[in-house]
Amino acid sequence: MRYAILSDIHANLEALTAVLEVLSKERIDRYLCLGDTVGYGADPSSCLQKLEGLSALTVAGNHDQACIGKFDLDWFHPPARAAILWTREQLGFLELDWLRRLHLTETEGLFTLVHANLRHPQRFEYLVEIGRVVDTLHICSTLFCLTGHTHVPLVVAYDPTQRRVLEIREEAAALERIPFITEQTHTRYLVNPGSVGQPRDGDPRSSVAIMDDEEKTISIRRISYDVQKAQSKIRQAHLPEFFADRLALGR
Repeated sequence: MRYAILSDIHANLEALTAVLEVLSKERIDRYLCLGDTVGYGADPSSCLQKLEGLSALTVAGNHDQACIGKFDLDWFHPPARAAILWTREQLGFLELDWLRRLHLTETEGLFTLVHANLRHPQRFEYLVEIGRVVDTLHICSTLFCLTGHTHVPLVVAYDPTQRRVLEIREEAAALERIPFITEQTHTRYLVNPGSVGQPRDGDPRSSVAIMDDEEKTISIRRISYDVQKAQSKIRQAHLPEFFADRLALGR
């Protein structure tokens, strides 16, 4: 099977549409989404509808949880709080109910899905230190732990029996096509696909992962989209200007 792994769409319809157009030519069998479908961007309803139409296995992110009152707004800086409150007003009952039914973690086949980390998924602590990555991989019982939240693509291979990090890949060229082992191995892999709607690694293009369990490869794809249109929508909605400006910078 071929899996598409998406995260942090953040109500950016232009980015999501461009990503799905490319993926439609990639023979994707299953879509997995790591949360934060809403927040920051101007099209939360349309993005939720597209995701639901894919029958994607989806977990809740901190923006999703805050939008339905399950995560404290004080955790966010003022512009993000403003975007969450605006988003609440844009969504109908069925869309809010869809967000309410999302779990913090999901497991399916080779994959464990979580927005941030497995130690305390409800706290949404960032995996920016290798110690926290190792901690999450120790908890993970499947071959892959899929995580988002940082908006930066990353692949880590780890052997929990030896407590040893085998490989870390985070540079763009090193993420294009990564082989993995499934048979007779203790290795666990943490994969962060980066962000569809708001990349923060200096590259404004959308980021998505594709995993092929027959070829036994995982790759990070970067996809261009109409950034100016997404920026214009944010401004027209009177959302904080900051969210429009950063799209062009990939920050």
